[in-house]
Amino acid sequence: MNLRVLYLYAGPRRKIYDDYKAGKIPGIDLAGLHRMASYDIDATFLENRMTEFLRRISFNLVQLPVLFRLKSCDVIFAGSGTVTLFIVKCVLRLKKPKWIIYNTYLSRLLKQNTKGWKAWVIRKAIFSADAIISPSLSQSKFLASVGLPAEKNYYLPYGVEYDFFYRDTDSINMSGRYIFSAGRDIGRDYKTLIEAVRDLPIKLIISALPRNLNIITELPSNVTVSPFDPAQMVQMLKNSAFVVIPTIPEDEMVGSDCSGQYALLRSMACGKAVITSSRSTLAGYFMDGRHGLIVAPRDVARLKEAIMSLWTDPAKAKEMGENARQNVKNRFTIEIFSRRLAEIFREIAEG
Repeated sequence: MNLRVLYLYAGPRRKIYDDYKAGKIPGIDLAGLHRMASYDIDATFLENRMTEFLRRISFNLVQLPVLFRLKSCDVIFAGSGTVTLFIVKCVLRLKKPKWIIYNTYLSRLLKQNTKGWKAWVIRKAIFSADAIISPSLSQSKFLASVGLPAEKNYYLPYGVEYDFFYRDTDSINMSGRYIFSAGRDIGRDYKTLIEAVRDLPIKLIISALPRNLNIITELPSNVTVSPFDPAQMVQMLKNSAFVVIPTIPEDEMVGSDCSGQYALLRSMACGKAVITSSRSTLAGYFMDGRHGLIVAPRDVARLKEAIMSLWTDPAKAKEMGENARQNVKNRFTIEIFSRRLAEIFREIAEG
């Protein structure tokens, strides 16, 4: 009998899944669900009118409808739902289904809640999970430091659909060279990036939401902001000179624990050098000086220097981009990620 796994995503996935099935976008946002059938795993996800109604009330309530689906699955793979996890494991004390957390937020959650009943509930819920999978080594080490048993603590680097990103794409009409930055989570530091290019003879294109730039009062003439859809994103990446992923300092705990990770892998798969200010969460994926450059967060002068060093040396940027592409091809594909994820599902389900 096939293993039955129910995914609980942190955000809506219906449109993303439909676009993936139509061949419009890669499955990078599906966390391996679309590959599980290859390993005799029946993987589905929970999203319906009730979940979206609850989402409008509170993010913490979105996964409550899973309580009516518990008997139909062997494993819950959850990117959110700490409240629901607490109910299932600590109130109802259910041994099955097994509950696995996909960790993109636990470091921030635990650091922000250290005292009181809320902190107790959060910690109790997290430690009651049957396993926690972290895509960042720094997250896994943090969980170990706060007492998570080693047998529950998995480190699994994420992967992308390399062939999708590296295949030929239709060009978007853009005049001249440009650098590109993309990301909609609130951990992005576009203010520093815009200040770094303000007086440079460089065109910067940013794909973001209005909320990402609400503290920026004026855009320089060489900066364009547009919320490109996922299909356009690949084209913009491939046509850019290189990519910049500026993030807010990790110790400020804004956004997800892994801010910039998906953008990094997409960019590297497209053969682009990357300049980033995220160090610990990208450790293991990215090597400073080989795949791009790392600068300190909020350091406008150093970021400007790094941008100019690659802009004025296209050969260097191309070499770094090729190194990055090979790194993804050899180590960070969705096939590698999904195969190991399927193994973990079976390990936990079989006890």
